[in-house]
Amino acid sequence: RGSPADGSCTVSFQVVDTEGNAVSMVNSNFMGFGTGFIPKGYGFTLQNRGQGFSLDDAHPNCVAPGKRPFHTIIPAIVTRADPGGKRELLYATMTNMGAFMQPQGHVQLLLNLVAYGMDPQEAVDQPLLYRVGHLRRRGGHRGRH
Repeated sequence: RGSPADGSCTVSFQVVDTEGNAVSMVNSNFMGFGTGFIPKGYGFTLQNRGQGFSLDDAHPNCVAPGKRPFHTIIPAIVTRADPGGKRELLYATMTNMGAFMQPQGHVQLLLNLVAYGMDPQEAVDQPLLYRVGHLRRRGGHRGRH
């Protein structure tokens, strides 16, 4: 009911089954209702995450063949070596929300899990440090901008 809060255009979820198969999913319309286009009969809007790309050849985020311009949709699956060395085992799935903080947030989340031995909830609850123009400190919940 009501209207979604500004900045609530991104949804993330993680699914893992008992056999260790995993999905790390991120969907983000970006800037309100994305493109505003709704595929007939499907009931959702198309995203416009390419809005941050540039067509200016001199711009570092210019779209070009074979290039992956910077954006902030970063679902991740982290694996570790099987003690027997035969395959990779699932260690974690992760994603976070928060615009340009996301790459930095991924590093901090992974460090909390691996280097500091936190469980997933502890890792997510930690404050994040990130730099956007000047140093800022942000509280734990990744769903707020």
